[in-house]
Amino acid sequence: MNDLTQTISNLVGILLGLVGVVGVGYFIYGAYLYLTASGAPNQMERGKAAMMTALAGIVLALVAYGVVELVMNAVVGNPLDPKVPDPKKIK
Repeated sequence: MNDLTQTISNLVGILLGLVGVVGVGYFIYGAYLYLTASGAPNQMERGKAAMMTALAGIVLALVAYGVVELVMNAVVGNPLDPKVPDPKKIK
C-alpha cells in the first residue's frame, strides 16, 4: 500500500507542477496580449480572458490537490506530504 501511496503522491506532484507551469505561462501570455493591445478593445478582452482562464485553472488544480489529499487521508490514513506530523501521534 505504501508503494501505491508514494506513486500517487509523485504523480500528483508532477501533475500539479505541470499545471502550475502551464497556468503561469498562459497568464503571462494573456498579460502580454493585454499590454500590447495599444487600445484595441478586442485584443484587451482576449488578454483579460486568457488571464482569468489561467487563474481559474490554477485555482482548480489547487482544489483538486486538496481533494486528492483528503481522499488519501481517508483511505490510507497518512497525508501526501510525509513531513507533516500525524496529529494523533503528538502528545
